[in-house]
Amino acid sequence: MARHFDLTAFTYAHRGLWSADGHPENSLAAFEDAINAGLGIEYDVRPSKDGEVMVFHDPTLMRMTGVEAVFEDMTTHDLQAVRLAGTDQPVPTLHALLDIWPTDLPLLTELKIDGNTDPAAFARKVGELLTSHIGPAAAMSFSEAAVDALPEAVMRGQLIHPISRTSEAEFDAKLARALERKVDYLAINVADAERAAVLLAGELPFVVWTVRTIDDVRRIHVLNGAIIFEHLPVPLAT
Repeated sequence: MARHFDLTAFTYAHRGLWSADGHPENSLAAFEDAINAGLGIEYDVRPSKDGEVMVFHDPTLMRMTGVEAVFEDMTTHDLQAVRLAGTDQPVPTLHALLDIWPTDLPLLTELKIDGNTDPAAFARKVGELLTSHIGPAAAMSFSEAAVDALPEAVMRGQLIHPISRTSEAEFDAKLARALERKVDYLAINVADAERAAVLLAGELPFVVWTVRTIDDVRRIHVLNGAIIFEHLPVPLAT
């Protein structure tokens, strides 16, 4: 069964350990490399047309597969027939990821809620799968309805859009609502980490996305935040 864990005790590879000239993002190969490095992972899930929970970031397939299609219009069979970024890697199911994931490293699962996806129904489905996993597991979303529908066995995280895309007032209001709703952690853009740390005043742990420089690693460590990183040497990121 899934278990709660200390968010700040781990470092998380953003969409796995991927690179432009190596394994593609959100692929089983990138997740296996993260396992070998002793890292947790952040990854994205969204539903296929036939209701399977798939690991994929974008609402469309073009950027990662070259296929001109909307993700939610594709069946599981369709999705597993395409390949990621010209490699031999298919679009994984969440089942496939859980099958390879060890029991001692944490999962940070981002629920993508867009198109026709029902936030609560999708959160319950993802939550059921994560609950069956033996090990530390958490889920998060920008959708408050999705976060609130997650089961108690899974750590619930609230993602907050960066201030650069919204406003300080909206950021502060969403953070305050997250505290009132008693979520387990927050996920904050790297540019907003200091503001989040001040507003939280130690009340709630937070994880910071996406860290890409050593200076930001040091800055987030001072703030006692957890790090979701990409394109950094693993020893330096941790």
